[in-house]
Amino acid sequence: MTLMNRSPYFSLLSKALAFVPCRRPADAALFLATHSYSAASGAPQSSLMSEYLVSTCGFDPDQAAKASKLLGRIESRHQPDSVLGFFKSYGFDNTQVKKVISAKPQWLLLDVEKTLAPKFRALQDLGFSCSDITHLVRSNNGVIGHKLQTILSKIQLWQGLLGSNDFLVKLCKGNRWFLGYSIEKRIQPNIEILRDCGITDQKLSMILRHHPRLIIQKTEALKAIIGRVENLGVARASGMFTETLKVVYTISEKNFKAHLEFFKGFGWSEDDFLAAFRKNPTIVGFSLKSLQSKMEFLVNEAGCAPSHLALRPDILLFSLEKRLMPRHQIVTGLKSRGVCISNLSISTYVKYPEKKFVEKFVNCYKEYPELIELYNAAPKNRTAL
Repeated sequence: MTLMNRSPYFSLLSKALAFVPCRRPADAALFLATHSYSAASGAPQSSLMSEYLVSTCGFDPDQAAKASKLLGRIESRHQPDSVLGFFKSYGFDNTQVKKVISAKPQWLLLDVEKTLAPKFRALQDLGFSCSDITHLVRSNNGVIGHKLQTILSKIQLWQGLLGSNDFLVKLCKGNRWFLGYSIEKRIQPNIEILRDCGITDQKLSMILRHHPRLIIQKTEALKAIIGRVENLGVARASGMFTETLKVVYTISEKNFKAHLEFFKGFGWSEDDFLAAFRKNPTIVGFSLKSLQSKMEFLVNEAGCAPSHLALRPDILLFSLEKRLMPRHQIVTGLKSRGVCISNLSISTYVKYPEKKFVEKFVNCYKEYPELIELYNAAPKNRTAL
């Protein structure tokens, strides 16, 4: 009996196969090519994207495995390749691209023409160079993550206050959170509070450059800081209000009290301390160790009365090694050699600009080369605090 006769279902199978379309060689090749990306070697989609992130973006395997889970199914390399190519066209190197994509792997899915290109062009229109844009994007995810108009309104506000794109880029590089806060809910209300305290836009710019976190405080926290300043006897109309505000923001009440107790140990009363603080609030920004060395030198070697220093706290801002000691040594050295010098206190001559001090106490006495040598051997940058 033939095989056909032995298999009654053979004829039915033959008819069924007749309805399967015959795939041409080219079609078969296309079928294999498109399926190789999503099912090559039986690998799951996430594994393939992991391989892409490792080979193309420089991710380590563990990092790539986590990131790939956020990307869903990608049918071809075209989409992620277009994003990477766009970043590199603006000067991002491989390390910078990796940092950007590591922060937000989903950016590989963004439409270049509809999302990325308009934002980058808008930043260029605001005067940012490609290098500036690189720094802005690397340091602040919001540049890409926020809506175009939102990020532009924020940048334009900061441009107006800072007066320079360079300052804004520097600020963003040092503060990754900076462009993330709401202008309407946080920043603008705080700016108005500070303006109500008499702080001009010029002073606001200085606060932003050196203490940007002060402006992004919660409104109630900012009001509390202002209250502390006023409770210390510094009125809003005072020229020292802004400086005191910056200092009070950076120092805790515990540290403030520690400085009060320190100066009490040298005979200051609480009123002495508060008066000195109001004249120069930055004295509480120095470590107690640094102040200890200065006070001991000024009282024990330079012969300053503590009460004299309480009235002239700015002397405590100068460097002991670079300013106080070298100048005191020169003046006392001249006096010990019989040079008649007017009765200047150290709190006066340490404030002289370097050029004036050298002309008055060094260049005029070349007959004492040993003193000149001693002064020149002291640490430089004597104008530094």
